[in-house]
Amino acid sequence: MVDDGRSRRIWAALVELVGPLTPGTVMVFEPVPGEPDLADFVEWCRAHGVATVAPSPSPDADDPIDPAAVDVVVVPGLGFTPDGHRLGQGGGWYDRFLARMRPDALKIGVGFDVQMVGELPTEEHDVTLDAVVTESGVVGPQHG
Repeated sequence: MVDDGRSRRIWAALVELVGPLTPGTVMVFEPVPGEPDLADFVEWCRAHGVATVAPSPSPDADDPIDPAAVDVVVVPGLGFTPDGHRLGQGGGWYDRFLARMRPDALKIGVGFDVQMVGELPTEEHDVTLDAVVTESGVVGPQHG
């Protein structure tokens, strides 16, 4: 996937956002084509003693990840809004997971600038993210 360094800028913004929190466990995702590559961020986490976990890529698999044990979750999406709304792929897995996380856990969406839109349709079960990171930096309800 060619992204002209955009994933690296996303990685740098994630480090700036997550680094000071000293999380114990960060949940990331295995990117599919068109999503940011988080390999450098995962490497940074491991080098700084932060455990990383990722959900199974199979939508039918039972994931053993305990939402209460995750301090920061990094989620993909098809689209994001500056106020933390996310459009997923329609399966609802992330919304169910995010709803079971501790209230103090940080929920971060990552995507490219072109995925940022003014508004998205939302439903009652949709979970608002604390921040959205793109190659241009961090936005979101808690980050301006």
